[in-house]
Amino acid sequence: MDTDAAAEVAQHATAEEEVRVCLFGISGDLYAVTVDILAEVIIPQKIYPVPTTPSHVIGVISLRGNIVPLVDIRPALSLPHTAGAGQAAIMRIGPMTIGVVVDAVMEVVAVPRSNILPLPSDLSVQDAASKNRARYLKALVQRPDGVAALLNIERILDAISLS
Repeated sequence: MDTDAAAEVAQHATAEEEVRVCLFGISGDLYAVTVDILAEVIIPQKIYPVPTTPSHVIGVISLRGNIVPLVDIRPALSLPHTAGAGQAAIMRIGPMTIGVVVDAVMEVVAVPRSNILPLPSDLSVQDAASKNRARYLKALVQRPDGVAALLNIERILDAISLS
């Protein structure tokens, strides 16, 4: 093997694996989801309310002929409710497609796996809202300008009822 080929193999062997995440804001906080569950981001045009659904189910939208429930995850995260839907992150979790209301999508970035940090163990000494929110987080995403909380969307959807 020549020197250039050996250097290329070594570079690939030492290159750190990256995780692609979508960063978005909800109630002034920065959150993230991995792009493997993110289908697209839209600005909902027409939201159809559904009678007798829980308050966190904003309604349904028609997305290219498919009916997609639109939910507000702020109550699960113990965040204050805000009026209106800024953008909706359309996510596919298993066989289900759901829209999660976010204030604004910031960007999609590749993050080195070493920048995905476990949750701090001292969350038990924080206030009740922070402890509740921590149940729905997988990890922290360390960024040059701060951190984002990596959401466990599956756990959030298990905790909230769509009907």
